Amino acid sequence: MWLKIIGSLMVITATACIGFNLAAQYIERPKQIRQLISCLSALKSHINYAATPLPEALNICTNGITGPVADLFHTMSELLTTNGWLTPQAAMEQSFNEVNNLVLKKSEQEVLAVFSANLGGMNREEQQKSLNLAHEQLSRIQYEAEKLCEQNVKMYRYLGICGGLIVVIVLV
Repeated sequence: MWLKIIGSLMVITATACIGFNLAAQYIERPKQIRQLISCLSALKSHINYAATPLPEALNICTNGITGPVADLFHTMSELLTTNGWLTPQAAMEQSFNEVNNLVLKKSEQEVLAVFSANLGGMNREEQQKSLNLAHEQLSRIQYEAEKLCEQNVKMYRYLGICGGLIVVIVLV
């Protein structure tokens, strides 16, 4: 009897944790996109107005931001500093591979890949246009991510708990 109760509680706890982890990813994605937009805005000002070198600008643009997005830009800065032959696009791709806990989807990664391909290879006006385009695209993606967050967070939480209850009922 006690074994069934303990087993049932373990199943419900496990499925609830899965549901809450999935919900946390939907909560974290808009936050990371907002941080990306903030970093790009700071990067834009450092490139256009202060004429800061790219690795230094990447480090400075993450002031006030912590977490995986800051790690992404710091890693990119370190790669550009240590490997002078590395392009910004290659540094961004390597940074994506090295940084954990990023919940960005393919669309955000593609926007950043296109942005980093244009970074450093053009004059300031063209880079400003590229930054503005990336900012607009990320803003649109952020809006969609927030809508998905509102729709799916409660669903995954309830699904985790209810799924565990269904499994327990079927097994008992």
